Amino acid sequence: MASESAVVSRLPSTISQNEIPAIGTFGDYTAYPMEVISEDQAAQLFSKICQRGNPVLQGRPAADLLVLGRAMYRKAMLMRLGQVFLHTASGDPVALGFSWDVAEGGVWKDSGLEMPASLAAHAACGKAAFDSLQPEKRSDKNFFGGFFGVLPPHDGVLFGILAVCSFMMAHELGFQDGFQFTLLPTLNKRGGVFGKFGENDDNLNWHVPFAEIAAEKAVSEELAELAGTVNVSLTNLDYAIDGEEWMARCAATVRLQTTEEMRRPPALMCTNHLQWLRQRQTQSTSMITSRL
Repeated sequence: MASESAVVSRLPSTISQNEIPAIGTFGDYTAYPMEVISEDQAAQLFSKICQRGNPVLQGRPAADLLVLGRAMYRKAMLMRLGQVFLHTASGDPVALGFSWDVAEGGVWKDSGLEMPASLAAHAACGKAAFDSLQPEKRSDKNFFGGFFGVLPPHDGVLFGILAVCSFMMAHELGFQDGFQFTLLPTLNKRGGVFGKFGENDDNLNWHVPFAEIAAEKAVSEELAELAGTVNVSLTNLDYAIDGEEWMARCAATVRLQTTEEMRRPPALMCTNHLQWLRQRQTQSTSMITSRL
């Protein structure tokens, strides 16, 4: 069983400010906070993963996808909640997840990077998803699960672990809702989280057809020809993390059999990651005080 191979070691009782500890293991893979790898490494991995099944990223220039990967990394570093799995034997990064506060906007906002023209359709889809989160649906505590991906042929369960862990960390930090969207139709075919389930107060799902996305003429024509859909969800984090329905759907998405298999690895990673962040904050405060 997957849960039997998921063992997360306790953090050392003291961690120096510059150490980046492992926060968990799953089979042949070890999880770390994102900053254990550089922006360039994250961008390289993202560029190899992001095209799979994504109609508005397939066939885009590799150099442009690297820029998008760098923007993702910078957004994830705002709260330091991004995570990466390294293949334990080789040390190579093979899976990663980027998340941030919805209030920080889309991936390009304040990234310091210029969006490549070839990614205009992708950006239009992202803007449409954020714009579709109407004021009555928003709170000041919306968390965005931005991107999660695994490099083939590595274990696809890592995708689910990263996604669930991001929502668990958001829940622990006091966020109210988890916001996410996908352009990948395959994610809707396994009983996943982008179908309608639960009451509206617990979970909202809606769709934005590519043909209805406002953009400049060339981009609108491209999107209309692709005939895809932006599938969006906004899920109450109490409902997601404390209940069974959302967790069961996450398990089904990565073909796990039980919610326990899905829940246990990210829960332990969440605990270790947040413990490390809090220790860093405490150490930084102590260092500042000692210099006064």
